[in-house]
Amino acid sequence: MLNELIPYVLRIRTRFPRAYERIVKLARRFLGGRLGIYPRPLASEVATVTAVVRGSQWNMTAGKGLTHERLEAAFAEYVGVKHAVAVNTGGMALQMSVRALGLKPGDEVIHQADTCSATALAVMAAGCTPIFSDISEQSFMLDANAVDRWITPRTRALIPTHIWGAPEDMPTMLSLAEKHGLHVIEDACLALGASLGGRMAGSSGCVGVFSFGANKPIQCGEGGMIVTSNEALAREMRAMRHWGDRTIEYGVRDVVQPAWNGRMSEIVAAVAVEQLKGYPRHLSSLRTAVAEFQWFVSRIDGLDLVFGASRTAADCSFTQVVLRIDEAAFGMSKSAFKDALYAAGVAVWHANFELINSLTLFRGSGWEEWLPRADLAHVRSNYAATFPVAQRVYDSVGIGLAKMNFLSRPNLRYLMKQIDTLSTRKTS
Repeated sequence: MLNELIPYVLRIRTRFPRAYERIVKLARRFLGGRLGIYPRPLASEVATVTAVVRGSQWNMTAGKGLTHERLEAAFAEYVGVKHAVAVNTGGMALQMSVRALGLKPGDEVIHQADTCSATALAVMAAGCTPIFSDISEQSFMLDANAVDRWITPRTRALIPTHIWGAPEDMPTMLSLAEKHGLHVIEDACLALGASLGGRMAGSSGCVGVFSFGANKPIQCGEGGMIVTSNEALAREMRAMRHWGDRTIEYGVRDVVQPAWNGRMSEIVAAVAVEQLKGYPRHLSSLRTAVAEFQWFVSRIDGLDLVFGASRTAADCSFTQVVLRIDEAAFGMSKSAFKDALYAAGVAVWHANFELINSLTLFRGSGWEEWLPRADLAHVRSNYAATFPVAQRVYDSVGIGLAKMNFLSRPNLRYLMKQIDTLSTRKTS
């Protein structure tokens, strides 16, 4: 019944935006579960935050047995690694990982051209050079042959991205990295709980990084985590999050390299530790809904789901549910399909980001003053290159359906009804 009101609410959004904002606030407060609103409490977030606020230990440097330490232990166990290091953002997790692995200015790090620009900016913030690669038409993630094209003696690391919570082909990426002597930093910011071959996203590389910010599997406003099974690396990153001070980890008040304030607030840790407790049940429910949707989509010509390197919903964590559209078989262009869904109130976007080298910083020469030690000829060639598969996915192949479409039965039914209606129109 509530979903049938969406067309009327959309009219209010257009004609009376302030009234629309009030309706949304009330709906989120009182009808969050029925409307699939996320984030939402998954366990005892309010009680745990209250306990922290009523205590005196709000900062992770304030003592022992703190909330962030409980979070780190639980997170490492869930991902299947020996160590977890809590930090303030996923972007900081990427920066610290690059620096802790010993990369220096002039060193190059390869990642896909159509992931979030935060990846490239984190590499730059660590003093290194991001290099872009095209993707696989099948997985929408890194294509090994495309990566191979951009490897040079300056290449030091590879960042495979488990984009939208589907698993990357880590065996292939690890083999490629071993062949060229590269570090592997897994960007699992969108993929907590995703797996391939029994290995959790984030657990296969030298380090894995996670985010608890907007649109992430668990959300705490902000926050991030680095995971590794390398004890020395974990120790170095724990020092690095305190402006590099080595007092806590090494017993010496000293700094050996530039670092940041990467500390996570104990208040954020309190939210995260409870989100993590409720996450397995939440993820199981989400996967069940997507499996039902997969069956529905299988009956429609020109649409199918993309699960990264996997073939099953059981391996994905679905920050978005990614559709592949064959415009000719479906009888409608991606653009028209996406716009029609949005007009009907369905939360929908692209299956990838605009290519990073299309952004002003990289399209022009602005990046050069920030990367003074880069191999300018090689980097200019990379930033001026075309990445045809990634561009095609953005323009005409990939559609991302927001997680909220699958967090309640009414939402899922409404989504399927809209797609079913559009699939019978066959307009382009």
